[in-house]
Amino acid sequence: MSLITPALVPPQCPTCQAHDYQDFLTIKSAPIQSVVTLKSNWAAMQIPRKDIILSFCHQCGFIFNRNFEKNWDYYTNGYEDQQGFSPTFVNFITGITQRLIEKYQLYQGVILEIGCGKGDFLRLISKLGNNRGIGIDPAWRPGRVKDEEQLTFITDFYAAKYGRFKADCIVCRHTLEHVYDADKFLHEIRTACGNSKPILFFEVPCILRILKDLAFWDIFGEHCAYFSPGSLARLFRRNGFEVLDLHIEYEQQYLFIEARPVAITSTSRHALEESPLELFQLAETFALRMQEKINLWRTRLYEFKLAQKKVVLWGGGSKAVGFLTQFHEIGIISHVIDINPYLTGNFIPSIGLRYVEPAAMQDFQPDIVITMNSVYINEVKQQLTDMGLQPEVIGL
Repeated sequence: MSLITPALVPPQCPTCQAHDYQDFLTIKSAPIQSVVTLKSNWAAMQIPRKDIILSFCHQCGFIFNRNFEKNWDYYTNGYEDQQGFSPTFVNFITGITQRLIEKYQLYQGVILEIGCGKGDFLRLISKLGNNRGIGIDPAWRPGRVKDEEQLTFITDFYAAKYGRFKADCIVCRHTLEHVYDADKFLHEIRTACGNSKPILFFEVPCILRILKDLAFWDIFGEHCAYFSPGSLARLFRRNGFEVLDLHIEYEQQYLFIEARPVAITSTSRHALEESPLELFQLAETFALRMQEKINLWRTRLYEFKLAQKKVVLWGGGSKAVGFLTQFHEIGIISHVIDINPYLTGNFIPSIGLRYVEPAAMQDFQPDIVITMNSVYINEVKQQLTDMGLQPEVIGL
């Protein structure tokens, strides 16, 4: 028996405007925001909750939260998503950047980054290629990046007017999944390109891993769009771009697309692309099995509680919010650790737990550490060992 049911009120698919889509998953009462700095428990508990309703478009294979709260200000009140405090991540993104620069000879040019965050990646690609960097992001805050002489930052949402910056490469990392009107967004970028031929380099979370691994903690209110290689490539082709390459990295978590503007609609298909039908079958299986995995985790956490184990999460932000949405009421998880010093002391939206720095574990002496991203498990174990701690470490 399929858990996928027809949508009750069918709006258009945000990417291809088709009405041929179905709801396939609902997550009840999820916080609408996850990565924001909140200075009090009271402020955290003011963040509203809303059901997530994931829908599948049969025409283009796009998965989206049709119940996404589009009117909320997500980015101008303390949005905090910086990953550059992790040596594991820095090594990864440095390698990716060096490959990109060499592949497309991005030296001494102009790099435009849409959704530049705090500027870490823009600084890196500018430094490695001796490029000039221009970053656009409503969440940009001065003073968060060093060596700004090659960099210009604009505190704003991207618009076609920024086509005046004739870039050699347009970067957009972990931003497209926050854009509900993805088709309009890509169309605006294509219009801004005009007759120029910049390389586009986009990075998004990969829905294939979420579906295959039943990674329910990677579905949360801040993401309205969930891309696969096929749905992402089709979005780019519809908007006047040729797909040059697709690749999945970081233990299958991150999906990258490299593209460029073309005058005639491209029809070439990358080997990594799946069909809408193939993706739909994965979505059906996910819908059938996700609750089973949630129940297994719930049982496990209750067993920890019965055994009076001290349990903490390591890794804040969206994954922690996605996990705690399901289990916070059990009352077993008392701390959420994050190495980002800008999160320390802040409270988790609509959950109310406070972020603490790793050093706090020396006093707390946890028995169980649940690492929210298994990519970092060796890094976490080393930090715990350095503090003289030997808890059981579980990686998601």
